Amino acid sequence: MYQEKIQQTLTTEGIKKPTLIQKATYEPILNGASVIALAKTGTGKTLAYALPALERTKIGMKNSVVIIAPTTELAVQIRHAINPYIHALGLKGISLVGAGNRKRQENNLKKKHPEVVVATPGRFFDFFSSGRIKTQDIKSLVIDEADDILEFNKMDLLSALGQNLASDAQILLFGATASPITKKAEDLFARTFLLIDVRKEQKTTHKNYFLQVDNAHKIEFLQRLTQLDHFKGILFFDSNQTMMRFAGIFGHTKTKFTLLANEFGKEKREDALHEFAEGKIKLLLATDLAARGLDIPDVTYVINFDIPNEVNTYLHRAGRTGRMGAKGYVVTLGDDHDFRDLKKLLTGEVELSRVYFAGYNLTTKRPKKKVKKNTQEMSANQPISKKKKKHRKRKNKNKGYHPHYLKEQK
Repeated sequence: MYQEKIQQTLTTEGIKKPTLIQKATYEPILNGASVIALAKTGTGKTLAYALPALERTKIGMKNSVVIIAPTTELAVQIRHAINPYIHALGLKGISLVGAGNRKRQENNLKKKHPEVVVATPGRFFDFFSSGRIKTQDIKSLVIDEADDILEFNKMDLLSALGQNLASDAQILLFGATASPITKKAEDLFARTFLLIDVRKEQKTTHKNYFLQVDNAHKIEFLQRLTQLDHFKGILFFDSNQTMMRFAGIFGHTKTKFTLLANEFGKEKREDALHEFAEGKIKLLLATDLAARGLDIPDVTYVINFDIPNEVNTYLHRAGRTGRMGAKGYVVTLGDDHDFRDLKKLLTGEVELSRVYFAGYNLTTKRPKKKVKKNTQEMSANQPISKKKKKHRKRKNKNKGYHPHYLKEQK
């Protein structure tokens, strides 16, 4: 299916065969069509748009492929994922992200004349408005996580950019969920799109659970979750403020964790992702925007601190686990009222089951209530023992794990 150099690189990378979305989009993209592609998260969308777009790129044609991603972390991840194929074809690529050094990025644009540019919206339009990137250069404009990024305030700029591309250029919109924006794509970009939706044909490998707990016991339950067999999880919050408030409290427990916070610098965020990816820390706290599209290996659990407000939010979070056919579990915390609301929200999308602790695992079987023995019988058969006084050492008071980021912030 692919060119020989690409096929050799795929073999080196340990990829044996294309996924469903990669098969479905290869020919249309290679032939220059503009495409809206919808596929479940973790099914190989990055290579689905990148490989055919790279194959149709000519050496020396600067800024031919422009890939727009919503966050710095996702842009860097995409660049790393496609680098081997860029090099195999003799092309050059750079990243333009807001967290990076602008002067260095500008020098790379001027001196390297890269055929492939991976960028966040703000930094891309920074260089675009200064004339460093021109519309006539772009042959393939890719908007990754299109269902999310087109909701941003850069939508008008992206729409204008798409409408001003050359007639032989293509626009590729890739996402995991349909949205009003992707449905209006033909009006936004003034061109015809081919819709490729393989979601119904793709199997879901993660299970969706609901763990009933009141707010007073959430910390205790989260500690138990982190002790489950093969646990490596992302705990999602609706807002950065809620996450930071929780981190301040959870930091006094002995459970180690790290987090992706909006106010942290690029270096600190990269360190957090690296520690989590390498398995040095098994719990990552994150918001939806920070973790959007991230492909972190071997994530077994996604935990919702509160129930998400939208189906798309739930599905994007769920996509961080069970990637490329691996097993995974999505666990939402809440009370009985939350369970009814979430089940109603997810009707027709996923099957939601109640789950309970069973040692170091979870089970969908409701545990039997323990029957208390008659106190009179117990007192007759057992000798009365005096209660021992507890001697709490004051020096051990408030001992726990205090992450470095709670002490100082860059």
